[in-house]
Amino acid sequence: MNIALSKMNITSQAEHEKNTKDNQIKTLQGEMAQQDESIAKLNKEKKHMEEVQKKTMDDLQKEEDKVNHLNKLKTKLEQTLDEFEDNLEREKKIRGDVEKTKRKLEQDLKQTQSVVEDLEGVKRDLEDANRK
Repeated sequence: MNIALSKMNITSQAEHEKNTKDNQIKTLQGEMAQQDESIAKLNKEKKHMEEVQKKTMDDLQKEEDKVNHLNKLKTKLEQTLDEFEDNLEREKKIRGDVEKTKRKLEQDLKQTQSVVEDLEGVKRDLEDANRK
C-alpha cells in the first residue's frame, strides 16, 4: 500500500508539474503572440516611414532641381541686366556727345548766320555805293 500511495503521490506530483508546465507554455505562447503582433505593427510602421522618407527625398530632389533652375535663371537675368546697364551707359555717352555736337553746330550756325548777315550788309553797302 505504501508503494501504491507513493505511486499515487508521484503521479499526482507529475500531473501537477504537467499542469504547471502547460500553464507556462500557454503563457509563453500568449507572450509570443503579443510579440508577433508588436513585430508586425513595427514592421508596418517601418514600411510607412520608409515610404514617407522616400516621398520626402523625392520632394527634396524636386525642390533642389527647382533651386538649381532658378539659380541658372537668376544668373542669366543678372547677365542680361549687366548688358542693359552697359548699353544704357553707352547710350548716355552717345547722347552726351550728340548734345555737345548739336550745341557746337548751333553755335557755328549762329556765327555763320552772323557772317552772312554782315556780308549781306557789306554787299548792300557796296551796291549802294556803286549806284551813287
